[in-house]
Amino acid sequence: MMRNIAICSNEVENLILGQDSVKTIDMNGILVRCGLLRTENIYFDRNAVSNRFKVLVKKKAFSCNYRDKSIIFRITKQAPENTFYVVGSDFVGEVIATGSEVTELKVGDRVIANNAYPESDALEAFPGIPSNHASKEYQVFHQAKLIKIPLEMSDEIAAAFSIGGQTSYSIVRKFNPTKGSNILVTAAKSNTSLFVINALKKYDVNIYATSTSRLFEEELRAMGVKKVILVESKPNSLLENQSIQNIVAETGGFDCVFDPFFDLYLGQSVELMKIGAKYITCGLYDQYFELINQSFTPFSLNTNHIMGSVMTKNLQIIGNCLGLTEDLKNAIQDYALGHLNVVIDSVFTGKDIEGFFERTYNAKDRFGKVVYKYE
Repeated sequence: MMRNIAICSNEVENLILGQDSVKTIDMNGILVRCGLLRTENIYFDRNAVSNRFKVLVKKKAFSCNYRDKSIIFRITKQAPENTFYVVGSDFVGEVIATGSEVTELKVGDRVIANNAYPESDALEAFPGIPSNHASKEYQVFHQAKLIKIPLEMSDEIAAAFSIGGQTSYSIVRKFNPTKGSNILVTAAKSNTSLFVINALKKYDVNIYATSTSRLFEEELRAMGVKKVILVESKPNSLLENQSIQNIVAETGGFDCVFDPFFDLYLGQSVELMKIGAKYITCGLYDQYFELINQSFTPFSLNTNHIMGSVMTKNLQIIGNCLGLTEDLKNAIQDYALGHLNVVIDSVFTGKDIEGFFERTYNAKDRFGKVVYKYE
């Protein structure tokens, strides 16, 4: 039997085995049932035509991202009774079997996901994240959706790496920062922002980071942030911040802005950027509030105002979804050379699934990725 970390319906006890464990946690006022469940092992026929370019992977560890939260709420609110949904989007595993025409990988290789987007490296493989079920202990993938990792990368780091590494290196590539560039990173404690900050560290640039908390200011500065700026969680918090206004007055504005949540800071960021500057975002904050019948009001998203600034200042507003295979390769190489740090908050094992999800989504003092590792 293979192990899975899953979000469960109310009647899932009818399906679970004696060794399984299901707990309930509170996320945003919604009771979520999560657990460690066992299901039948996967049968993999390496000689089957459908498997000729595929490999069977045994997972060692996995982690969740902000994107998984909307999936968790959707399953909690909409899934039928007596069902469960296996979650997770980052993972590390070992190749234990290969199809007859696999050439890129071999049995024993340690691998993580290759989320290459907008194009995959093979016509038969869809672009993007290869699985929303990364905690499945055994899973079959096309060889193009995996990439080998070096011995220097531990399972804990690898389980938190591919989405953040691939995305951040795509973002920095699009920034194409020059020496002395002034770069603003919003929501500094978000996992993507932490990856971007670490990816920028090898460049001779000035990194400014905003956060709604002074927690981990020392750690952010050790990562290369020149100044950590405390902002309030309200509309116009950037525009009304004296520290930010002083930086803009001294520098003429930011050359680049990375913002993981465009519905929080896009409208304000364009006012803080110099002529010809770049703004890049890879997501939005409001990914699940409608699902759980809670309200959210975006901060300063007046389209006419934003586009007026974009045009008069010749700004570039750039969207980013994941990255290229080359971005992931560069991130892995930099990690192996000691040029990229990955922030891990904590690692969970065994039946402490409740603790894993609590730390991932509820802990105010979380700093970095939370990993679950199979024993």
